[in-house]
Amino acid sequence: MTAHVAEAEEGRGRVILRFSAWQPSDVAIHTALLVAAAFQSEVEVLFVEDTGRLNFAGFPFARELPLRGGPPRPVSARAIRAEFRRSFADARKRIAALAAARSGEVRVYESFVRDDPVQALVAACARRGPWNVIALAETFGSPAPYSLDELFDEVTDATGIIIAGPRARLHRGPVVIALEDTAYLHGMLRTGRRIASAVEDGIVLLLVAGDAAALAQMETEVRLALGDDVGVVLARAEATYGDRAVVAEAIRRLGGGFVIAQYGGVTVPRRRSLGPLLAALECPLLLVK
Repeated sequence: MTAHVAEAEEGRGRVILRFSAWQPSDVAIHTALLVAAAFQSEVEVLFVEDTGRLNFAGFPFARELPLRGGPPRPVSARAIRAEFRRSFADARKRIAALAAARSGEVRVYESFVRDDPVQALVAACARRGPWNVIALAETFGSPAPYSLDELFDEVTDATGIIIAGPRARLHRGPVVIALEDTAYLHGMLRTGRRIASAVEDGIVLLLVAGDAAALAQMETEVRLALGDDVGVVLARAEATYGDRAVVAEAIRRLGGGFVIAQYGGVTVPRRRSLGPLLAALECPLLLVK
């Protein structure tokens, strides 16, 4: 699968930077703008007032746990709406500043909806699908009423999701492609080349397989497919035997500035925590279907 984003004039998709009321990540915002620039696309900032939180506040027993500690306190829908407005205002300033730093090369526009955070993305992607990439504006790992599994299952008109973990930062480094299935090779390379051109760095193709024999077979196939392409550096993770921490460590050692991985493999498995990877990852991650 190629994490393709429609170019601006195509009108068939864009980068959707989805934001609710959590603390926004400058790394996630920067990456959304970067990917849009790489594909000559645009960014829609989708501000979502979470109806789940608003509805919960309508119950008389609803209480809020302060982030800095202290006893639970009553909460109201009015207070939550005010929180959304404050959060959105702050996020708009940060997004505008980062967009201005890119000298206006990416068109950025805004949408405001009151909806479930996942269903808001379903509707936004369907409206101008199918070539959308989603960027989650909050640091991934923050409390959130959804999971990556839910997003990939529900949002059908998207080809990838960008996340930035708690250790992610902006720094120079190659685009690291964690390849687990050679059927994904050409699509992931096309995406990697676009992004590598935007960040003005190289590509490292990290081969990931369960045992030594599978790794050797994968390397043979990849070398044949690449031919004399000197623009890609090959690297091999240790045989994983299903241990995702092995891949996380291999990615950490490569010091990438951007990582592309297949969702649902060993690197980022379904129905499992991303803890090992996020603990090692110091750059943004693009997950492809």
